[in-house]
Amino acid sequence: MTATSSSARLDVLIASFGREGLERLARLNLPVIEGVRWLISSQMPGEGNPQIPPSLLRNDILLRFSYSSGLAHNRNLLLDMAQAPLCLIADDDLIFSSEGLTRIIKTFDDNPGISLAAFKYDSLPPNYRDNPDAPITDTPVYEKPYPDYPFPLNRPVKNFYISAIEIAFRLKDIKDRDIRFNENFGIKAKYPCGEDSVFLHDCLHAGLKGMFFPINIATHLGASTGNRITGDPAILRAQGVMVPLLYPRSALPRVILKAWRSSRSSDASFLFCLRHALRGWADFHLHKSTIFNTK
Repeated sequence: MTATSSSARLDVLIASFGREGLERLARLNLPVIEGVRWLISSQMPGEGNPQIPPSLLRNDILLRFSYSSGLAHNRNLLLDMAQAPLCLIADDDLIFSSEGLTRIIKTFDDNPGISLAAFKYDSLPPNYRDNPDAPITDTPVYEKPYPDYPFPLNRPVKNFYISAIEIAFRLKDIKDRDIRFNENFGIKAKYPCGEDSVFLHDCLHAGLKGMFFPINIATHLGASTGNRITGDPAILRAQGVMVPLLYPRSALPRVILKAWRSSRSSDASFLFCLRHALRGWADFHLHKSTIFNTK
């Protein structure tokens, strides 16, 4: 039995981009799981609607095309599509198991006081993203050292960050507080990263309670972009904007530290990294109300 809009308990919100993303998603063979529905927002800017792959023509899959661009905007389109009580943020390069998704539902059933839950995922090398038809011979590994115990999301473990594809939430609690993804952040935006961190911050700032649970829910094809320290000016500037939002009491030292770490892991000089990170820090203080849509 496949899930429909009225029977689904969990909507998996898959942001996809371009024909390549849609084709990759079609080859992942999304499992049929009782109570789970797959929502796909496929951005095709500058292209017509492609033919829908046969593997995605199912009652438990809702696919919509958009001519827009921007990851945060795509995630907002998915929020508008969602109807199930629970939602999981996802991308088109994730392998899901029935066990992982049913454990998400059980986690919320067992913890009625939370609005958000964060989980963990493991990863395969990038070649499986580039060659999705290749037989999987590698053992998935964890990209970051996940804690082996639950903790509240408003008191995170030191040096631990949460990415979008680890987050599930109660849809009503998000919509009641009119929480959306900030479209100034994320791929194809002015600040091309951090939409997940800003979303989580907005949820917690609105008083929603959340927990991390050491439960694996998916396997990612290739390394997460959030794991890469880079000397890219736009990313450095985005980090400079986010740091004072997330750490207002220690923002400037943290911006300097991020610049130093970026210079150590890239070909860019420390002064180059610091200059662009400080531009973001200045953006925050000069244009906070515009960037974060606040008064």
